[in-house]
Amino acid sequence: MMPFASRLIASWATACVALVMASTAAIAQVEVRMIGFGGANNLVVWIALDKGLFAKEGLKVTLDRTPGSREQMRNMMEGKYHFATTAFDNIIAYTEGQGRDNLPGFDVVSIMGAHNGFNSVVVAPDIKTYADIRGKALAVDSPKSGYATMMYEIIHRKTGMVQGKDYEILQVGGTGARVKALKEGKAVIAAISSPDDQQLKAAGFRILGDAAIEIGSYQGSTYAVRRSWAKANEATVLALVRATVASTEWLVANRAGTVEVLRARVKGLDEPTANIIYDGLVGPGGMNRRGELNMKGIDTVLALRRQAGNKAAEPAKYIDTSYYAKAMKK
Repeated sequence: MMPFASRLIASWATACVALVMASTAAIAQVEVRMIGFGGANNLVVWIALDKGLFAKEGLKVTLDRTPGSREQMRNMMEGKYHFATTAFDNIIAYTEGQGRDNLPGFDVVSIMGAHNGFNSVVVAPDIKTYADIRGKALAVDSPKSGYATMMYEIIHRKTGMVQGKDYEILQVGGTGARVKALKEGKAVIAAISSPDDQQLKAAGFRILGDAAIEIGSYQGSTYAVRRSWAKANEATVLALVRATVASTEWLVANRAGTVEVLRARVKGLDEPTANIIYDGLVGPGGMNRRGELNMKGIDTVLALRRQAGNKAAEPAKYIDTSYYAKAMKK
């Protein structure tokens, strides 16, 4: 039998090795800063954080909330964040100089799909039909980006009304700002994501429709990165793609676990509402399965922009699928 002193030294040495290995692993993790909007749009990222999927790929990820696309895109271009979850339409608008700011050298592109238009059309309690919004205001993030063009088309299909002529456009910012505009009576209709749509419904507001069902195939939110940063940090981009794909698969396979993560992340969310949100995520307008961009949905976004008189080129100007393809080959 090993003498006590020898055993003590051996145990101490083992503990030191374990400590050094743990410290080395922590040091080896690459810090990644993400910025997105609020709500269940972030669920895939939350799962990757809470279940260690980012850490497994050697990433230490943080996610901050932006008040709107204007602040988000400016911060991306200033290098404060590496990745963004943002509406595909935002990428187009800022690339074409039609965002709320003109950002020289703008090179943010979408590399993965997040969801297919995961928004409800929410209206004030006294609005019974789309026709009732005549002469009133639609709240948007930006008139020429985000989900504004989608809302214009839905309203036009339902009523024939035209934005800026038959109803006003109120530029306020992201989901939180649109919720505030509805509650304050400054606008009577807006595209609202979960769980805010369900919380507004509980407060007496109406959900007139599911935006994705109303509009058809649509690429909503995407994962985006600057071309220049991605080129210089390819390994990190590939790692994030792999972790995100793993998270989408985990979400589909683990309903109860996903609901648990959602309720832990959204204060005051009850289980029935969390299950409604889950159903939406795996439904027609929900998340992009395995994070793949919806190319048919991209065509819809581009067509709607052109229809609204905005600039829109071919998809390759706004997306880069090479990182996804490379990550999935491994």
